[in-house]
Amino acid sequence: MATGGGSVWVPLSCALAVAAIGCGGNPPAVFVGESAHFRLYVDPALMPLPAAFDGDNALAALETEWADVATMLKTPDCKITYYWYTPEHIGIACDDTTEGGCTKEAEMEIDAPLLPDAHELNHAYTYLRSPRRPVPFLAEGMAEAIGCGYEAPIPAPFDADWREAIVELRSDKVYGLGGLFVRQMIRRYGIDDFLRYYEQSPERRDPALFAANFESFWGVALDDLWADFTTVVPGVPFVDQKICPCSLPPITPDADVVTDPARVPYWTLPDVGDGTLAFTAGRYQAASVRSCAGDTDAVSGKAVMTRLGSGAGWYVMAPLAAVQTGAFVAERCADATHYTLSPDVLVGNPYLTVTIPATQASTVYLAIDVPFPLDGMKVAGADAVCPTCDFDQNACRTLTRTTTTPVTGNFYARLQYDSSDSEREYGVVATQDLTFSR
Repeated sequence: MATGGGSVWVPLSCALAVAAIGCGGNPPAVFVGESAHFRLYVDPALMPLPAAFDGDNALAALETEWADVATMLKTPDCKITYYWYTPEHIGIACDDTTEGGCTKEAEMEIDAPLLPDAHELNHAYTYLRSPRRPVPFLAEGMAEAIGCGYEAPIPAPFDADWREAIVELRSDKVYGLGGLFVRQMIRRYGIDDFLRYYEQSPERRDPALFAANFESFWGVALDDLWADFTTVVPGVPFVDQKICPCSLPPITPDADVVTDPARVPYWTLPDVGDGTLAFTAGRYQAASVRSCAGDTDAVSGKAVMTRLGSGAGWYVMAPLAAVQTGAFVAERCADATHYTLSPDVLVGNPYLTVTIPATQASTVYLAIDVPFPLDGMKVAGADAVCPTCDFDQNACRTLTRTTTTPVTGNFYARLQYDSSDSEREYGVVATQDLTFSR
């Protein structure tokens, strides 16, 4: 995960760096092909590649990642040699058995156990912008800052001080606190201003020098900003996930979903106004709707219904079985658009997750269609469940959120949200899960 692999900084041009590729004692690898920005070699133990990466798909996945992140980093054109190794061979390639991957900047080479590896690619991108070595706290923090998908950042040890992380080369403080610092700075000041700061920052691991340079550039004391970054607001969950550029096209509701993870690893969410987007996962899979800024918890489940206003600032991971738009989450039961449950709703994470912007109090309704016999299926998480929209009749069951009640076919569910003042002030999304079981 760290840069280096024993490399020494040498100010090479892109053309000279390409000529140096292939030197050293890397394990055997098969040349797969070349694209605009990558030469790809794959460990023979990984061959044949799975369908998602066969043919030109692996290079397409790298180019998709390049183009996406370049919208933030404005990466200059160059060629990166990418070695995709098994975990067993990474230690040899990186000359360090503790490495999860490495970037040899002078050779513009990445050795990684996965593809694409956002962390190592971020190292290469920032070095292409400015061939220098910021302190590991910043360099590893930058590598941990940007990424789209399920890979969570290394947790920040909140009991540690930033000064400890500045002087260390490789530790949870360097990665965890560095990632937290960089992401918070990007959210507050924007990527362009942060990159200008990053590219002039000191290369010596000296806390006093680092703090003086920070205050000179930003006009604020690092201690003051650090306290702000690490303050937990009562009643508001502290969320700090990787930042996704979110430059890929929006998903098209009510149309066939084409699965092409190499070229479309995620979709941004379109603007559906006051409507609801309903995402249905494929068999044995889960849907995941995530915040572009990484400052809000992901919303996941067998199905996800989101009513997020304009939808700006969110993306959904591939693959998906279906995406629909309509009044799936409605203030009046009679207005609720019917949603058909997935046949494998009891497999994996059997949740139907419903999100709305935090409000002081809100009652919404769902119309759930069960198109298959599921004898003994139970549901929990609703305030009430009813076979019709007449929630006052005896056939309706008033529940607590943890009460499980059997359902034998189509039903309506009433959900109640009650958000705190802090949650509303900070724009938290209110989430409620309907959980299915036998």
